[in-house]
Amino acid sequence: MTQSNLPQWLQQNDTVTLPKYKRTWPFTDYLEKTVRNISVILSEDTESVRISNYHGMLQRVEAHIKLVGIMALIIAAALTKSIIFLISLNVLILGVALQSGIRLKAFGIRVWVPTLLFTGIAVLPGIMNWVTPGKAIYTIYTGVNWSSDWFSLPAELTITKQGLQAALFVILRSAASLGLATLIMKTTRWALVLKVLAKLGLSATIVTILDLTYRYIYLFLLLLMEYLMGRKSRLVGVETQASKISWIGGTISDFLKIISEYSQDIHYAMQSRGYYGDHYPELNIKVRTIDICFFIIVTMLCYYAYGGINDVQIFSI
Repeated sequence: MTQSNLPQWLQQNDTVTLPKYKRTWPFTDYLEKTVRNISVILSEDTESVRISNYHGMLQRVEAHIKLVGIMALIIAAALTKSIIFLISLNVLILGVALQSGIRLKAFGIRVWVPTLLFTGIAVLPGIMNWVTPGKAIYTIYTGVNWSSDWFSLPAELTITKQGLQAALFVILRSAASLGLATLIMKTTRWALVLKVLAKLGLSATIVTILDLTYRYIYLFLLLLMEYLMGRKSRLVGVETQASKISWIGGTISDFLKIISEYSQDIHYAMQSRGYYGDHYPELNIKVRTIDICFFIIVTMLCYYAYGGINDVQIFSI
């Protein structure tokens, strides 16, 4: 067909300039951002499964002995008066984490970043003579005499030895406790941790709630991702802020209904299978050589933290 035979509207070459897209919100689109965050959570769970199946030293330790030993080390880190012990314990935790398949970056983000951000900022005022009087090791300013009815500054503001020592204790204790908790959670499957806690006397109701919460939170995350992908695939053009808020409100309402329906269905399903609040975990405890070695190491560390350091003066700043 030649151009002369084409309809008149097909022969027109007029171009239409579409309006330029103007971003009205400085952040990423909320649908893409939420989908990306859900993907990160799911990938972290996959990474946790990989680490728990890794052939590391801590993965081979029997779950009961490992949990009790790590809890004992957390108590030892909280009560010890030796900063050398805390430093050595943190170095040991880092080495065990790397040997257990936990990447250095992931360990630092989970342990040291929150420790320095939250604990470090919380104890920062305590290193000064304004909060902790003591021997000055660095003078921030001197000769200032300012006061009011409700607030006053010291004439000399210094960093004290006692304040710095106390801050180091708090930071190292927090890092050690968080590092030990990360080790037990990363190297042991969550279902196995719950079975061990049930064997150690934790309430059956709490164990069941924790187990179901862990299982179904990922189901709801997948359902939410399907919601978001369906919404995104049906959007044409720029969405207004009112439309976003309206859809988010409706989605929250729908998910609350879904959660309520799921909880009732789960309750009826458990009752139909004979569940009335009792939890009977089945675990076969087999003590091996590596379990005995782990127990001996934990015992030596606890002895060093409590009794073995009382007669030795090893800390001095």
